[in-house]
Amino acid sequence: MYQFDSLFAALSGLGIANGILFGLYLLRRGQGEARTTNRYLGYFMLLLSLRFAITTLSYFYRSPEWYVVDVGLVLNLALGPCFLAYTYSIFRTPVPVLFWIKQLFPAIGLGVVALLARTVLPLGTFFEPFKNGWFMVNQVTLLHWILYLVYAFRWSKLILAEKKAQGFNVQKIQEGLWGLLLFMGILILGYSFNNAKVLCVIFCPLFYTIIVYLILAYFIKNYTSLQKAYAWEKGKPSAIKTEQIAQLKVQLQRLMEEEQCFRDSELSLDKLAQQLGSSTHTLSHYINTYEGCNFPDWLNRFRVEYACQLLHDPQLAQLKIAALAYESGFNTLSVFNGAFKKVVGCTPSEFRRMGTDQVFF
Repeated sequence: MYQFDSLFAALSGLGIANGILFGLYLLRRGQGEARTTNRYLGYFMLLLSLRFAITTLSYFYRSPEWYVVDVGLVLNLALGPCFLAYTYSIFRTPVPVLFWIKQLFPAIGLGVVALLARTVLPLGTFFEPFKNGWFMVNQVTLLHWILYLVYAFRWSKLILAEKKAQGFNVQKIQEGLWGLLLFMGILILGYSFNNAKVLCVIFCPLFYTIIVYLILAYFIKNYTSLQKAYAWEKGKPSAIKTEQIAQLKVQLQRLMEEEQCFRDSELSLDKLAQQLGSSTHTLSHYINTYEGCNFPDWLNRFRVEYACQLLHDPQLAQLKIAALAYESGFNTLSVFNGAFKKVVGCTPSEFRRMGTDQVFF
């Protein structure tokens, strides 16, 4: 082994060892729902560390046992479902055990096929590293991993938006989840160039070492806030003083009725709180308690009321309903139709034909 190979192997081994220790640490940390989430992340870190340990053994030490290489391919198929399980656990999404068994069928199936190819069928060379057969199988397993990451990203993005609208602080969870997804994407990109030994052998294990230390630093720095976020507890809302209630009411009336800030399609609870010079928690508590609804419904009431005025404006009679929806602050026509019927009791088209100004909010 060359001198530089020894150095790269040592650095890679350092990251792998820390990844394993971190995974074992997560398996025993946290309470309640936070402990479940930590445990799934621990499983993922252990599997990921094992995957890179196999890479180090396979290419730095030149002559690994054949089953070591095969386990690496099987792990590629297991890492996607494992990361998805971690993502589901963050948002307390219950999934039947049978579902996870089905997700692991490809990994189990590949393991059986590889074992038969090595011991029964004359296909041993097909699974040798840097051979065309092994390379094609490896690319398929990486694609399988990518599909799980893409699904986890799209699904969690929707759930995070819902949680944020409900008043939860999702910043730490979003940072951690997006960071892991980015790191996994870069690692998979490196592994996809298995015939380029510099990328696969040196880049991936060394980058994994960097990733482990970045994850450790982030987890240690944000441990307390992450555990609270995993529990999804809003906490007891603090009472708003009488003078604050009156002040918020006046400020909101000015922003919504005079400045018509509801026409901003990007208006969010955070953005409105910043304009008021208030905290998101205080504004959310005021709307829920004193307006009797959540923020999206409260905001849509203003937008629908404004849309009603536009629908009965003779000068706008030639404009399509979609144009009036966008003018009122809605992003899509479907959302506008749903909100309009919820507030008014009929569709925008029916309301326009009615020709009445009697709207009940």
